[in-house]
Amino acid sequence: FIFIFCLSLIPESVYPVVQRFMFSLIFLASVFALEGRRKRLMVFALIVFITEWVSFLVNMPVLHYISGVANILFFQFIVVKLIIQISKRKEVDAGVIIESINGYLMMGMLFTTLVLILLEYNPMAFNFANGSMPSTTRDVIYFTFITMTSTGFGDVLPQIPVAKSLSILMSTAGQIYIAVIISMLVGKYASRANEK
Repeated sequence: FIFIFCLSLIPESVYPVVQRFMFSLIFLASVFALEGRRKRLMVFALIVFITEWVSFLVNMPVLHYISGVANILFFQFIVVKLIIQISKRKEVDAGVIIESINGYLMMGMLFTTLVLILLEYNPMAFNFANGSMPSTTRDVIYFTFITMTSTGFGDVLPQIPVAKSLSILMSTAGQIYIAVIISMLVGKYASRANEK
């Protein structure tokens, strides 16, 4: 939550280090969002954490791609596990609602990572309305969540076919997640209310 919504408040002078630190904390915090098998997940989170920092400290393109792939696998795993965890719950309570919000935010982080990797591969993949390219992770987070919600202000435009396909995937996945999770939560809440 802090990474996504408060990152824009960080001054430019310390932004890269703070952004990397906050992003890395997501890996470790995610472990506690899931139930069971935390030891294996903690090992996975530590591996992703380490690859993230090594790729940041040692500026080698290969390490950036390895880190990106590790991030994608990690976020994908977390999102799927959160959806399974939510679907297994019998009752809707504050914990389930927080889990569903976390799942949506983690899906956004997955797509943010995919966009960042695409931009590393092809810096011209996306274009801002003023002709510039996304310059910071803030820009990519903004684009990702605006696209996931299907708001699409039009100030960031996908320029190449892969970017356009990824934008469609983000928009569709965002809407499907909301539709599936909300219907699941409403169904569980309604069945609980009928039992009383």
